Amino acid sequence: MLVLKKNIYHPEPPPATPGFFPPPHLDPYNFIFQALVADRDLFVGLNQLPEDKGAEQCSLFFPHASRFGLMPVLNQISKRLMEGLVNPNQWFQVNAYHLCYLYDSLYGMVEEYSYEGSEQRKNMFPELQGESIDFNHFLNDYFFNTAFLIDQDRFNNMDGKEKEKLGFVAPCLFGVINKLIPSEEEIILKETSNPYINEGKEA
Repeated sequence: MLVLKKNIYHPEPPPATPGFFPPPHLDPYNFIFQALVADRDLFVGLNQLPEDKGAEQCSLFFPHASRFGLMPVLNQISKRLMEGLVNPNQWFQVNAYHLCYLYDSLYGMVEEYSYEGSEQRKNMFPELQGESIDFNHFLNDYFFNTAFLIDQDRFNNMDGKEKEKLGFVAPCLFGVINKLIPSEEEIILKETSNPYINEGKEA
């Protein structure tokens, strides 16, 4: 199970307000699951292409993550995220490499959904009833931040206090922004305890 800003396994329903009907609410677990499943199929196809063509296509599908890793690295990250997502017995921390990859993956799913017709949309995410995905709202709810998108020079010119004040202290963030290939240790998901117990949201 992946630890994100909010619990994707027991998401909070929109607040009930008399006389107000909340907009359709995207199931966060299913959203991530479908994106990662699509990626598993994608990597099968990319692996069948010549190396240069596969790398080119990979950079189109993962424009941010491909800056720090070629297809074999991103494929490993994708596998680790899928394994962690569906593991019902253990919680896993995600680092900036994982989040950057997941951002690209989810954005690709949003784009695919947005180009589909109403019926296809309802098949993909029935709970949305064909309505658009508010990706920024999802990011605000479930991503700790999107600091991995910050310009390299801007980040490197910040001092430690400024980074801490802005919350730019996620594990591996320096590596992601400076396009450093992750080590095997940085690709794996680290086990952790359930962080939601004290919030009454235990999975």
